[in-house]
Amino acid sequence: MEPVYFNLSEEEYSKGRKILLWIVTFMFIIGGIYVVMLSPVFGKHNIRPVLSLAPFGIGLVIGAVALFASIKRKNFYFLINDEVIEFRYGLLKTVKKSFKWTDIRQLVIPHKEKKARLMMSGPLSYTIDLRYLQRKKASLIRKHLFQAAREKQVEVLKVTTLH
Repeated sequence: MEPVYFNLSEEEYSKGRKILLWIVTFMFIIGGIYVVMLSPVFGKHNIRPVLSLAPFGIGLVIGAVALFASIKRKNFYFLINDEVIEFRYGLLKTVKKSFKWTDIRQLVIPHKEKKARLMMSGPLSYTIDLRYLQRKKASLIRKHLFQAAREKQVEVLKVTTLH
């Protein structure tokens, strides 16, 4: 079996998208500041400062997305070869795992979910969660896991859902 390597961190926002996100963030924050200042500075007492919570909240959410897009993420990958299944992924808490094919006794793959469960020799199991990936990459990883398990004579169990 030839090794399969998926680079999971190749999808990035373009520079223009990042700049646009930051501009929209600052526009909402400036809008919130304007609404707060309408009553005490400009004398518009019928507009309450509490209304500024909406632009500040929207600016905070868009700012979080802009920050996530701007921060350079670590090398995320998924590797399937003759000896191991190795991967590194995660949005906030990075997970790096490596499993030897000799330690895996069963592979459980649900029909329409982006998951796979590795049942180890003994009572241990690990669920590989691929929900955060694009549909195409997740299905390719699941397909290669299935083919590699068949090739290694690991029992493959297809189920409707994982519990």
